[in-house]
Amino acid sequence: MDTNAIKQRIVAALGRAVDRFDWVDSATVTGSFLGGAGLAGISDIDFVVVVKRLCGHGFEQLQSACREALAPVVRAAGYRLRINPTLGPLKFNDAETAVLHLMVYSRAAHVEHVVNSPFTCFDWQRSATWFKRPLGDVFAVFGLQPRHFLSARRSVSDYLRDYRAGRVSYREMECSDTECREVRRELPMQLRDRVEFAWHIVRFLMQNFLKLIHRRNESFEGPALRDAFLAEFSEDAQIVAQLFDELAALKKSQDFSSVPEHLDERLERFVVAFERQFRRTFVDEATRHVVFRHARTALNAKDGEARRFVGRTDVPIEPIADADLRPLLEQLKEGSFRSSFVSPLARSAQSMAEVARRVTLPPAKCDERLLEIDYGECEGLTVAEARAFDPEMFAAWGRGEDAAFPGGEDTSGVCRRVLDFCKDHWADGDTATCTHNVVVRSLVGHTLQVPTHLWHRLSIDHLRPYAFIQTRRYGTFADLDETVFRSTFAGLVMQPTCNSQPESTDARKSA
Repeated sequence: MDTNAIKQRIVAALGRAVDRFDWVDSATVTGSFLGGAGLAGISDIDFVVVVKRLCGHGFEQLQSACREALAPVVRAAGYRLRINPTLGPLKFNDAETAVLHLMVYSRAAHVEHVVNSPFTCFDWQRSATWFKRPLGDVFAVFGLQPRHFLSARRSVSDYLRDYRAGRVSYREMECSDTECREVRRELPMQLRDRVEFAWHIVRFLMQNFLKLIHRRNESFEGPALRDAFLAEFSEDAQIVAQLFDELAALKKSQDFSSVPEHLDERLERFVVAFERQFRRTFVDEATRHVVFRHARTALNAKDGEARRFVGRTDVPIEPIADADLRPLLEQLKEGSFRSSFVSPLARSAQSMAEVARRVTLPPAKCDERLLEIDYGECEGLTVAEARAFDPEMFAAWGRGEDAAFPGGEDTSGVCRRVLDFCKDHWADGDTATCTHNVVVRSLVGHTLQVPTHLWHRLSIDHLRPYAFIQTRRYGTFADLDETVFRSTFAGLVMQPTCNSQPESTDARKSA
């Protein structure tokens, strides 16, 4: 039996395993197993499973189902099966053993993983081999942000900390009848671990940096990765290239009997040079911009079908509580702003004036491109009233189309004019801007590459600070702190469904 046939049988077996459970939301085969040449890749089969809720009984059921379905397949190929149910980089290297790295997350734990480990989840989303639904349909990383390189779990600092300490950290599941929780564990780092960790750090930084600046979830490999990275960050190019080539050769040969000479010093030098170039690009030579939605008005009081389309109607703001301003003021106090801007509507100018009473800002300039979307004939209607007035517009939205309001704008039009505003003002210095819901939503959706038909599900709270970075070489990036990200993207978390029937598990390509 050839390699591809064996891999197809393994994938099909995993599909049969998860097909048994209607509480499985998503199951994805990922990692080097899918793309590796030969059967060497069989030694580590990464399988990411997201379930509605996770308890000890369900965790054991899932492992048993995978073992029952997979063991005969790998046995026929001459391998024993071992299941590794931990989360993290723990590796097993037993000869002639196929290791199923079964990583199980509850729906809530997957959301936490996206927030805390965006690089890993972004990489998993590239897999086209999944069952039930793609991982990103549960909750997605739409685009990387500069802050991820400095603050995310499993960022370079986290891996480098483990490397320096000579420890491999991973998480183990401790389960009861009602829940499972992740517990951090550590093991001493062996010689092989040192080489593989060093390789991971170098490859990790290069690949994710390129994903960030290219705004594509595509991974370069081999010499193409090395050369593409050094074309952007060329400091110590010869030293970096040599380190990359040596580690890549060891990883390919699987010969870990020795390590490259002065590995620790060379790895540290690479990381320091990366951080220096990264900070120069995204901090020292970049401009920073804080954009926020105006304070609440009397017409913003309702939600759902009772929410009113308030675009160009000029209404004053309600009184602002100090607590509502605190996160915005804290972020504004960290900056040195050259300009501030408002839309022509009173609620924007009044909100900026309240902010300027508490933190020093330049006098605000008015720009019509910051106006709220033009709702046209739907201006002032509730969602329910607008639905009755123009049901075809709502039907078009349901089909994923960016339909314009009758006599008004579509979302793409708002995005074009706010990007035109940014082009005119964001290259010259840091700015603070008070504008409107759909304007901020368009900026967030565009910079994080959220599909346009999902923008309406982004929640833009009043007076919440949205940070953006304008770079000289690579354009504009959203740089949302964790609290802002959670609030904004909460509406994109997969919701419970009444349908409890298992879905088809044929592996299929995502769109």
